[in-house]
Amino acid sequence: MNRAGPAYFSREEGVCGQSFQKDQVKTTEHRVFAELFERRNPIAPDQDMSERAIAHHVGQIASMVARGEPIAFVLPAFPGKSPNRRKTLSHLPDLAERLALQELSQMCEAIGRIHAPGAVVHVCSDGYVFSDLVHIPDAHVCEYTDELESWSGELYPGRFAYFDLKDAYPAQPDLDRMREMLTEEYGDPVEALSAEVKADPAANAMYRGITRFLYEDYKGMSAFAELSNTAIQKKARATAYRVIQRSNAWSALLAKRYPRAVRLSIHPQGPDSTKFGIKLVPCLDIWRTPWHSVAVKRDGQVYLERRADVEAGACRLMFRNGRPCHFIDF
Repeated sequence: MNRAGPAYFSREEGVCGQSFQKDQVKTTEHRVFAELFERRNPIAPDQDMSERAIAHHVGQIASMVARGEPIAFVLPAFPGKSPNRRKTLSHLPDLAERLALQELSQMCEAIGRIHAPGAVVHVCSDGYVFSDLVHIPDAHVCEYTDELESWSGELYPGRFAYFDLKDAYPAQPDLDRMREMLTEEYGDPVEALSAEVKADPAANAMYRGITRFLYEDYKGMSAFAELSNTAIQKKARATAYRVIQRSNAWSALLAKRYPRAVRLSIHPQGPDSTKFGIKLVPCLDIWRTPWHSVAVKRDGQVYLERRADVEAGACRLMFRNGRPCHFIDF
């Protein structure tokens, strides 16, 4: 995978930039952080990290190193494939997810060479958290996550653990009620989120990114076929706040469940965020994810792109075990 470049850590300048040599890092926790930094996904390409943010992440790693524990990462991700087939091939995981899991496994492997107990990624699928908002059937979320868990156990034993909304509320049989309970217990009022979006550039960027994804998804669904672009945009904007509300609620639940773990995010993060944004598969759009895309092999590299954009070119669809998997650009 192409990297943004190695990191450097400078207490004098109070930032973490992109010209650090790994052999200059002496402590285990900073060497582990350097592996993490190589995979970072910042909102701005030239964005440096603040001293405060570095101290937060390194401190979490240091506490686990001191206890001789595996480095625990929490990643709310892998919700399910977008139902917009102009973006994706099907509702099941494909090469895009395989490469994402491979990248996370390679990160754990690299950390294991630094810290003998290794690392574990707790994949906390938020598929059931948002499925009604993004119009993914819960049955599709189940099939998607079951297959990911099967792949992980077969290919990367011991490196992944899985947790979702059903695990959070095991005594509750109804998923709609689970979503209500999550929002009631951990959610913020939409009015407060709206004020934050207006005041905080990072929150605004997140809101705009989610709105854009919802708008693109809705445009490719039959349920919205009779609506104008303006009406779809309005729906996407309103729903984005509910997505953020539940995302924050899910994050709060996970923080309570995993209080010492390093919190990863598949979304770009600002310089002071307590979440660490990571890239899983190369793509030109920093907001693009494996579950909103297809994988296309081009010039010896694999990228994430929209299915419709790939099919507009001279690409061949490839299959794995009888299922569409990815494209090759000849």
